[in-house]
Amino acid sequence: MSLMCVAGMLSGFPGFAAELSPSFPVKALRSPAAAVTPSFQPMTSAAKASPPAEASSSRKNTEEGNTATAKESAADADGLSAIEKSVIAKAGAEDNTRPQPYEVQGLRQFGYNFFRPSAAGFAPLADIPVGPDYVIGPGDRIILNIWGSAEGTHELEVNRSGEVVLPRVGSVKVWGITFERLPEVLKTHLSKIYKNFDLNVTMGKLRVIKVYVVGEVKMPGDYNLSPLSTLINALAASGGPLKTGTLRNIKIKRGGKIVETVDLYDFFLKGDKGKDIRLQPGDTIFVPVIGRVAGIAGNVKRPAIYELKDEKNLGDLVDLAEGFLPTGYLQRVQITRVDAHDKRMVADFNIDPKGAGKSLDQIVQGITIQDMDIVKIFPINATLRDHVRLDGYVLRPGIYALQPHMRLSQLLSQDNLLTEYYKDAAEITRLYPPDSHPEKIFVNVAKALAGDPEHDLELKEFDEVRIFSRWEMEEMPKVRVNGEVQRPGEYRLFANMTVRDLLMEAGNLKTSAYLKNAEINRISKTGESVSSFPIVINLDQALKGDPKDNLVLAPFDEVTIRKIPNWAEEKERYVTLRGEFRFPGVYPIHKGEKLSTLIERAGGFTDKAYLRAAKYTREPLRELQQKRMDEMVAASEQEILRKQAELATTASSKEEVEATKAALESLQRSVALLKTAKAEGRLVIRLEQPDTFKGTASDVELMGGDTLEVPQQPHAVSVLGQVYNPTSFIPENNEDVAFYLEKAGGPTRNAEKCDIYIVRADGTVLSRQQSSFGINWSDSQRRWTFGGFMSTSLEPGDTVIVPQRFERIAWMREIKDMAVTLGNLALAAGVIVAAGL
Repeated sequence: MSLMCVAGMLSGFPGFAAELSPSFPVKALRSPAAAVTPSFQPMTSAAKASPPAEASSSRKNTEEGNTATAKESAADADGLSAIEKSVIAKAGAEDNTRPQPYEVQGLRQFGYNFFRPSAAGFAPLADIPVGPDYVIGPGDRIILNIWGSAEGTHELEVNRSGEVVLPRVGSVKVWGITFERLPEVLKTHLSKIYKNFDLNVTMGKLRVIKVYVVGEVKMPGDYNLSPLSTLINALAASGGPLKTGTLRNIKIKRGGKIVETVDLYDFFLKGDKGKDIRLQPGDTIFVPVIGRVAGIAGNVKRPAIYELKDEKNLGDLVDLAEGFLPTGYLQRVQITRVDAHDKRMVADFNIDPKGAGKSLDQIVQGITIQDMDIVKIFPINATLRDHVRLDGYVLRPGIYALQPHMRLSQLLSQDNLLTEYYKDAAEITRLYPPDSHPEKIFVNVAKALAGDPEHDLELKEFDEVRIFSRWEMEEMPKVRVNGEVQRPGEYRLFANMTVRDLLMEAGNLKTSAYLKNAEINRISKTGESVSSFPIVINLDQALKGDPKDNLVLAPFDEVTIRKIPNWAEEKERYVTLRGEFRFPGVYPIHKGEKLSTLIERAGGFTDKAYLRAAKYTREPLRELQQKRMDEMVAASEQEILRKQAELATTASSKEEVEATKAALESLQRSVALLKTAKAEGRLVIRLEQPDTFKGTASDVELMGGDTLEVPQQPHAVSVLGQVYNPTSFIPENNEDVAFYLEKAGGPTRNAEKCDIYIVRADGTVLSRQQSSFGINWSDSQRRWTFGGFMSTSLEPGDTVIVPQRFERIAWMREIKDMAVTLGNLALAAGVIVAAGL
């Protein structure tokens, strides 16, 4: 049968592979006696249905397979050989909880990878010294060195007649002479001319011989080789035999006769090159079709598909694979056999010599191997026996050998237990028959070590002992320190830990710590009730080690270190001056200091200071304003959503619906803007030059965190809201509201003229309602003027706001009220949203 058919049949075999998984279930097997006369059973229909591959694809597969190395053929897809997997396999009691698949994969034909393209080691070496038996022939070059009465170096080439030309001697026939006799022949002829001389003969460039390689090789043809070439060199030059060609019956023909038949397995398996004869010109190497084959997979040292020659039984096949691995399961060896042109069959054999009355060699020699047999050597059960496992809080966890009558105390030797292990409990997981189900047993470690038989149990195979850390099973006692220490927080409570110990653990006290007293909050647990009570101590005495105050702490104690009274008020009082001061910056202040004093410390104002637009902010005021803003924004947002829901029912016409919808959308934009805005905490003051400012109502007492910003004159008056050109204008002396409104194009049709208001540069607001009697205050002239709101003079930095007019109906008035509320909130945040209303 040709190997093309072999490859096709093997490729369709579902259990065909290089190795077996190391976890195969143990089943009832046949007795050793039955191994000699096995009963082959047909395989399943699924196996029968696997069609053989076509000859062309088989040829391609066999050629591609030549690139694999011998080691790859014995390795799994992960690159590990059967030996490597057996050595590093994780063994444990849990391994027998999974079934062992019996499929194998990747089995390759043995020997063909020796002739892979990268195997340049089989090329003949042309630069090595020739042996004494080398036969001189036409084309060889001989280097002759002479010294004595005649001296010189001559390169002699053997011509087609087999002769060389010696100086002053003439032609000398050397064809057929061995290299060992060549110096003697040359000296004899030279002695006829020269006396008293010596010579040395070496070979130069060797001739080329032509040989023929035919049969089942990759590249059949004629090859010009070195005369030192052997059979293996010629096969390597031709790419080596195909997988359809034999490795065990290669013939060398010379002069029409077979001069040698070579079995390459002698070289591949034993390193024997006795029949790797040197080739001669005209030799023909013939590689016939492969003969019988059989594969062996699984737990053998070299799994592969082997060509059979004189091998007839399982023992012979195992010898080719270099024997069984110790991990091979001999109680069940499976052979898959092809019943020619009919079906595949399978048979299991028990070749374990225990109780069989025969040696292993006798048993395997009694099992016949046929062409296309596949032998599977399954692995033993990977479960590690006669052991116990120690895990958890121990120095040397892992697997321990189970000694006869071994008890827990022997496993838990004192040098194997880590400090603070839990003495009251250890966990033993034990497997119980008949189904090996696990159960847990808890014992007292301290009593087991003391030899108490109730707890110092005798260990069983596969027991897993787990030792706990004390803090796995108990709540670690902790104490807390708060206040004026370097590292406040929670700390573990050690035995006899005192207040001073805890303070040292927390990095000691801060300079701001109050030493007269400190407080320990302690928990008292009685029965089912828990209460806490304070303990006041003298911290200074506790640090000195006085037992009266340096108390031993109890679990969950909380020590509070107070700050010196007024420390924050005195130490953390800083005020920031920005803008047009001679010396702006951050200044520390003392209690009761006024703003005028700080301005004097800062050198007063520069010539560019615009005192009217000074902005004074205070942190407590900012926090209060922010809180109110957040509340009002949330309320306004809810009110807008309610109005949107009522829109369809409250409006009486389409025009009213559109107007209300637009107004609500404008309010929503205002709410979105206010959500991102933050309150400034601005306190409106009237700032003057230092000589007149001291003692005024605006000369406020300073607080830590205050900020005073004095800008330059802005040189702009702004008109915003419902005007035709909302923008800013260059201020003109004593010009009033009417002047700037006219420059902005005047109010639009949607403007609410009665509600126009002015936001002054200092943060104050003047509305038209306030000016209904025609009397107005002029900041620049420091006097009251007459003529109504429109005659009010505007100063640089002032802004005129013209709100939107709403319809005179109830639900639109509610929208107007919300708009006014949002406008007021915007003023507190230092932004203007009324312009969009």
